[in-house]
Amino acid sequence: MHFKFVHAADLHLDTPFRGIAAHGPLLTRFQESTFRALARIVDLCLRERVTFLLLAGDLFEVKDRSVRARLVLRRELERLHVAGIEAFIVHGNHDPLSGDTGTLGLPSSVKVFGPDWEEAEVRREGRRLCRVQGVSYPDVEVRDDLSSRFRRTGEGFSVGLLHANLGGAEGHANYAPCTPAGLGSRGLDYWALGHVHTRGELTLPGGGLAAYPGNPQGRHVLETGERGCVLVEVEDGGTRRRFVPVDTVRWHRVEVPLTGVATLDGLMGTLSEAVDAACTQELDGHAVRVVLTGRGPLHRELARPGALSQLEEGLRAKLAAGHPPVLLESLRDSSRPELDWDALTAEGGFARTLLEEARALEEDPGALTRLWEEEALGSLGQKLKRLGVEVLETPRKEWVSRASLLGVEALHEEDGA
Repeated sequence: MHFKFVHAADLHLDTPFRGIAAHGPLLTRFQESTFRALARIVDLCLRERVTFLLLAGDLFEVKDRSVRARLVLRRELERLHVAGIEAFIVHGNHDPLSGDTGTLGLPSSVKVFGPDWEEAEVRREGRRLCRVQGVSYPDVEVRDDLSSRFRRTGEGFSVGLLHANLGGAEGHANYAPCTPAGLGSRGLDYWALGHVHTRGELTLPGGGLAAYPGNPQGRHVLETGERGCVLVEVEDGGTRRRFVPVDTVRWHRVEVPLTGVATLDGLMGTLSEAVDAACTQELDGHAVRVVLTGRGPLHRELARPGALSQLEEGLRAKLAAGHPPVLLESLRDSSRPELDWDALTAEGGFARTLLEEARALEEDPGALTRLWEEEALGSLGQKLKRLGVEVLETPRKEWVSRASLLGVEALHEEDGA
């Protein structure tokens, strides 16, 4: 038995992209990007002649889905319907069933799973190709393990379609929590999951597979890199998976060292080159967060009031005028001052004493331990524990080195002020 399907999730249609520093055509490209990603998913289904499409929850950005978003979804599903491609949908925490007004119908080839577990069969020429099981969120918060309702019901390839947090993934609300062991015990061949926006897959106990395709369109600077869906080819009960990017605007985090850059115009050129290198692929647009790192002579210049924001303003205008246009999300300074450590040591004074004391502690583990056990530090540790802060029981010498450098840098900044 051979067939193909596409697994997508977390479309978040009609994400407004409020708060981004863009206007006019560039802002429009971002606001259209979730719809464009859906269209590219459908294009993939048609091009690969898949049997069906799976959408694993959070199709809409908000519970009260906009008319525009619903009309776009219907239009794209109608394209699949005309081509004889079925679609299976579950709803998640962003688009629970309670937010559906019921005023817009979907093609008959679309199966939307309800709040109770159901199983549907995919059949071709009178033969069963696959079983698809699913359950939707009735409302925003679902704390139960919905996967416990799933079960193998017979022979043949079986898919579980679910919006869930597998293994307590960080950064996502712990809705419909489940475990690898729990999914494996249900006996299904492929778990088509949604909710976690980072692409990943896991082989389950018993041989099944659980997969997150990630969201098809990044929506902020924490969702960097390619975004898309998964094309799954099933043959003789096994699967081959291929990730397919469908995003039309892409987010990046670009680090640019100040080392060796002596002038502001030189820095502007370096920043532009670094962004150009990161945004090589031809898309509708890119968005970047640029972080200045390292040590260089411009650190003090950029530390002056208003200097960084003025540099950011100039860089934003330059990048927005490029092709494709690039949105500068922010310019951040994590650089450090350029210091001549030998000269500081030769000058003597408190800076030299601080460095020498730190070096002595690093070279004498016993002295570092005794310092850690002093009454003042011990009392501080107890206070932090009472506040719920995790405190390490043993010190690390790299902390001493880092603290001494920060101290000397602070002294240097004061002297230069």
